Amino acid sequence: MEPLQIALLLLAGAVTGFLAGFFRIGGGVILVPILLAFFQGTGVSSLVGTHLAFGTSLLVIAFTASSVAYRHAIHHQVIWKTVLVLGIAAILGALGGSWLAGLLAGKTLQKFFAVLAFLSAIRLLAGLKKPGGDGEPKQGAPGLLATGLTGGIVSSLGGVGGSIVMTPVLYSILRFPLQKAIGTSSAGVVIGALATVIGYVLQGWKSPLLPSGTFGFVDPLAAIPLILGSVPATLLGARMEGAAKSDALRKLFAVFLVIIAMKMFFF
Repeated sequence: MEPLQIALLLLAGAVTGFLAGFFRIGGGVILVPILLAFFQGTGVSSLVGTHLAFGTSLLVIAFTASSVAYRHAIHHQVIWKTVLVLGIAAILGALGGSWLAGLLAGKTLQKFFAVLAFLSAIRLLAGLKKPGGDGEPKQGAPGLLATGLTGGIVSSLGGVGGSIVMTPVLYSILRFPLQKAIGTSSAGVVIGALATVIGYVLQGWKSPLLPSGTFGFVDPLAAIPLILGSVPATLLGARMEGAAKSDALRKLFAVFLVIIAMKMFFF
């Protein structure tokens, strides 16, 4: 890989991580389009480019989610018994979803991603809404298993972290306090993302269309600079998230996500 490419990936990782932490959204909605453009620019076949972008994105997300989970864990904002249930279900959903993703065309996966990007824009504008009354978190196995399973499937079919599902459900439906919902879902995302990465490695292992240096549908050489750039930037963005309450900033970024969604869905 050329030094300029490494520098650009470091920068892309930093921008992605900062925006993800600042706006409290999954970095995958920014990272996937970047990786698609990168692989297209390096001559990767369009038949495997989307799968490679998704698998590589999820490897990066596993590391950034780990940093977020650690930040919340040291403040006792991760409920580990909940993480265990979410994680088991996320593994099942991730492996099944990555198997299905291996059978689907790249354009189909891009359309699924576009829907997730659009939903992220709506969530960004609306914020996380919770029914009246705090109550006790609902930690029944059926609800948590369904949440983890859905998060794993969504993660593998969209190339994004399962927090796009887990955090709103834990907060708005299962009534977890916000910071514990974020911390707990982040820990669950790590498990689901790693399982999905394994699934993408296995699904693409024998593909003759992949460039050298990849492990199935995962490119660790591209992932490393993205990880190095995104992990510290995610933590920095999270520390500054109070500024993200500005309606103008949130609306501007939501419009940006809608544009990405439309481009991925229609073009």
